Formats: sequence, structure tokens, C-alpha cells
Amino acid sequence: MRYNIFFVLVLIFLLSLDQNADAQGQNKYVTFSGFVIDSKTDEPLPGAYIINERAGRGTLSNSKGYFIIDVFPGDSLVFSYLGFKKQYHIVPRDVSLNYSAVVELSEDAKMLKEVKVYPFRNEEEFKLALLEMELPDARERAILEESFSKENLDRAVAMQGMSAGANYRYAMNQQLMQIQSKGAITTNPLTSPFAWASFIKSLKDGSFSNKAYKKGDYQPRTEGSRDQIFRNSN
Repeated sequence: MRYNIFFVLVLIFLLSLDQNADAQGQNKYVTFSGFVIDSKTDEPLPGAYIINERAGRGTLSNSKGYFIIDVFPGDSLVFSYLGFKKQYHIVPRDVSLNYSAVVELSEDAKMLKEVKVYPFRNEEEFKLALLEMELPDARERAILEESFSKENLDRAVAMQGMSAGANYRYAMNQQLMQIQSKGAITTNPLTSPFAWASFIKSLKDGSFSNKAYKKGDYQPRTEGSRDQIFRNSN
């Protein structure tokens, strides 16, 4: 009888020890650490939220996606990140003092409805504003149009020197003229009776009294010549 009572007392004592051990195991802190990454690219997610709703506290992952937080076995933590779906992670009850995990979050792709924003009350106002709108390169376009106008191009062409072919022809003509005039006698117009006769005739018929060249009516060269271009530009 005494052995039976002693055995019951020992059994009750052992059960109480097991219950205390279980209670202490449930209340022990566990250091939970790990990384929060993108499930598709395996890139770290810095600034991810890790919330322990049961304890009412949380933390953030650093620039490398690493986090560390004190929890209890069996706690449920919420991992969230902007543009990703929330994920719940439950700490196992049979963990040791340190527990680590890599938490992968999936993108939360949501299709939004199309939103049309019009700064005008109707389509007619939009068309009118579009036609009256000044282009950002309007000044540059005006400068190009003025620079490449027909008058400026004609003036630039007139100011250009002769080409290589024209220079060659001019040199050949000069040599030909020298060959043709070689051995010829150079006459002085002042000693030519024909020149004096033409001069006296001009005096009699009033050719020297014609002042039309001073009014701009005198055209020494044909239309489109270099002198004509500079005369019109002035």
C-alpha cells in the first residue's frame, strides 16, 4: 500500500515537471533571422515589412533584404512589400533559440481600368488648341527658312569663286589669247581716227547727256548676273 502511494506521488511530480517544461518552452524567445527576396528574380527586397501581429511589433529588412526579430515558437509573421503579395510565415514550435529562413514574395500584378484624362471640355476645344499651339522649334525653323531662302542662296552662289574646271578653262583662254596676240601691234585708241569719229558722233547725238544709269535703269549685264544680285540686295 505504501509503495502504491509513493508511486502515485512520484508520477504526479514527474507530470508537473513536464508541464512546467512545456510552459517554459512556449515562453522562450527565439531569434528569427533571414532574407526577403523576389521569388522570380531572387533579388533582395530592401525595406520589406515583417510584422508580428500577435506581439504587436515588427521590423524592416535592410538594403540587402536581411532582417532579424525576436519571436515565440508558434508565432505567425506577416511579410509585405509594395507591389508584392502578403505572405504569412509560422515559426515552428520545436525550434531552437535561433531560427532562420528565406522568405520569397510573389509579385501582385493587378490590371487597372483605363482612365482617360482630358484637359478640355470637348474635342473641338482640343483641336483648336492643337492648331494654335506653337511648336518648340518654331524659332529654329524660321531661322532655317530664312537662311535657305532663294535670295540668300543666289547671293551665296554669286560670292563663290570659280571651280577647278572654270579655272582651267580661264587659264587656257588666257594662253590662247597670248598666242593669238603674239606679234600683233598694240594700238592706242587716242591715235585712232575711228575712235575720235565715234566720240565726236556721241557728242553730237547727245549720248553723253543720258543719265539713265544713275537712276538704276542702266543694266550693264544680263539678268541673274553677280552685279544684278548685289544691286537688288542693296
